[in-house]
Amino acid sequence: MRDLGLMGESTFSLWCADVGLIPNGSQIDKTGWDFFVEFPFSSGISTHEIHKSAFECKVQVKATDRNQRKLPITLSNLRRLITAQMPAFFVFIEFDGKEVAQRAFVVHVDDNLISKVLKRLHQVDQSERDNNFNKRKMTISYDESHAIESLNGAGMKERFLSHIGGSIEDYIATKKSHLESTGYENGFAQVTFTTDGEENLKTLIDVSLGIEEQVEISSFKGVDTRFGIKSRSPFVDSEGGRLEMPNVKPKADGKIRFKENKLSPGLSFIAKLYNSPFNAMVPNALKKMRVEGEFFDLTFNPYTGFASYSFSIGEGVRLEVKKFRDAVKLLNLLGSSGKKLFAEFLFESLPKLELQVGCSGQEFDFSDELQSLECAVSILSDFEVNDIVDISLEEISRHGSQICQMHSISGAAPSVFKVEFDVDGGGYDPLKPTACIFLVTTPIGSHVVGAILVLTGTVEGIENGRFRLISEDVVIEQKIVSEKDSTISNEDLMSAVEKIEVKYESNFSVVTMFHKSANE
Repeated sequence: MRDLGLMGESTFSLWCADVGLIPNGSQIDKTGWDFFVEFPFSSGISTHEIHKSAFECKVQVKATDRNQRKLPITLSNLRRLITAQMPAFFVFIEFDGKEVAQRAFVVHVDDNLISKVLKRLHQVDQSERDNNFNKRKMTISYDESHAIESLNGAGMKERFLSHIGGSIEDYIATKKSHLESTGYENGFAQVTFTTDGEENLKTLIDVSLGIEEQVEISSFKGVDTRFGIKSRSPFVDSEGGRLEMPNVKPKADGKIRFKENKLSPGLSFIAKLYNSPFNAMVPNALKKMRVEGEFFDLTFNPYTGFASYSFSIGEGVRLEVKKFRDAVKLLNLLGSSGKKLFAEFLFESLPKLELQVGCSGQEFDFSDELQSLECAVSILSDFEVNDIVDISLEEISRHGSQICQMHSISGAAPSVFKVEFDVDGGGYDPLKPTACIFLVTTPIGSHVVGAILVLTGTVEGIENGRFRLISEDVVIEQKIVSEKDSTISNEDLMSAVEKIEVKYESNFSVVTMFHKSANE
């Protein structure tokens, strides 16, 4: 009687011996052997590789007289192969009723096969039927893509090495990582809970959106899951409690644009979109989504059109100047009685959503702050400030008049400036054209901007030895930008002023309208 198992073992051992592989084996069933195969050390390795171990692998050899290209294998054997730390292979040898091998195939126990076997193991383990792995089987298939081209030891060895790669250590680490992580792609547990009443359900949705911190629940049960297969025994089963979701993440990043009508340019703000996972389970009337921006929070129901919003631009809130201006513009729009704004939601990988947002009719009078912010935006543009300049509402209110005054200087006609002065000491010639040098500064949030300004013209005498400049021209000779926490040295500032004085001295009587002192 033919002993296929022994024929397969002999053929495999012969091929191993042919290429210097050492097969250490034990019979596992009447058709196959389980081998631990040792590779020889590679010759010609460098000094920094001499510490590396030789390759090793586990091989199950299956011999058959049929060419069905598939074979049922017990789950216990498959489990041993997939959990082995070293590389593992099946070698299928087809004899076709003859005395020598006709074909041979190498199937690598790769990530895909590991996942399939682990999933089957979990299905059997958690089923109500007999879960003895020795009595349950799984079919392993192979085809021509697994065939050994040269039916000898060299062809088989080449197949092994092509799957192991250049480093056995890297292979083992990758396999271990896959064994530990596969099947958990969609989570490692399933939690079920119940909550009583519509108000608790609304609170639950708010918790899932990061609006509320916790909600009362009447029961709570958690089971381990892998490959979507639930464990029969829960790891927690509790009656009553409170549910928290402390790490709610947005579904998408994008922006929201508010427009007075569909044709207007609108005001755009960077925002994050939150979508409750419970929206798929509740009636349309209870569905809710959330859009969170730097200074606003908007919740809405995409089915009913209901929306509510809140804003925070007060104490502790700092925004980039342009963003603050747009925020105040939006508040003024929302304070317009009887109006409706169009809100466009533009988020990554999601279709555009439009919603009408009703204005509250509650007047927000930020007209002074808006004017100050418009002036600040214009100054920063004129001064070509590329830094991020942030500002608070308190700073806008405190320095608004200075900011607007600074803005009025840029592009102003000479006649706007009214200058009267007297001079200390001699040397001033009122008959020559006069150049008056000014230093003007203003805080704009996190920065200070300033200018060294020169007014030129003729003078006329007035009472008490004073003079009045009849301005004919105005020039900003030096723009100054500094972070508020930084210091411009008096030496640098005076050096700039002195250069400007020299520039005008030949044609003008120069009057510097501030004290050039480090203490002033």
